Amino acid sequence: MNLFKQFFVLLVAIVSSVSANAQKIETTINYVTAVPGISDNTILYDAPGKLKIEDFKGKPENDNVAVAITTSGFTFKAGFRKAEGKSSLIIGVYCTFNKETSWMKERGKNDYILLHEQHHFDISYISTLLFIKALKKIKFKQEGYMDQIKDVYYAAIKQMEALQQQYDSETNNGILQDRQAAWNKKIDDQVTVLAAEQP
Repeated sequence: MNLFKQFFVLLVAIVSSVSANAQKIETTINYVTAVPGISDNTILYDAPGKLKIEDFKGKPENDNVAVAITTSGFTFKAGFRKAEGKSSLIIGVYCTFNKETSWMKERGKNDYILLHEQHHFDISYISTLLFIKALKKIKFKQEGYMDQIKDVYYAAIKQMEALQQQYDSETNNGILQDRQAAWNKKIDDQVTVLAAEQP
């Protein structure tokens, strides 16, 4: 069985606010699990929650050798505000799974395949938290703060893509059960460590 993977990165959502002139910028960067107005076909990653087979609502591609496809990624919203002489940059980051474009063929509807797919979503979450860690190291400037965020974002997306490919390559898309078991532990451990660092 060959499980070919693809993943999807949502468009970056930008919320621009009043232009700030103060020199000092207070920055708040958070992982968020609730986004107003988000589609019902989007699942936001919340560590205790796990994917279910019924979450894969997309139509399987019959000419695709894969038995399942997970569509996941991460994005952010950023807003710059000025109040009472203070400039604040607020960044909310979230990790998503798209029900409409994720699918499973009948022969892929089992716990083993579901776990392999869950770990693709977990890798997206790991990449999300690494993106947040990288953002927290940046000294943001009033001029060009969005370019600073985007630079870190695109680097994190590249890192995520490489990790997704490595996962599938080393497990042979889940076929090599011993390698899959090793990756299961590796991913679970990394999720635990990074999630514990979140406020």
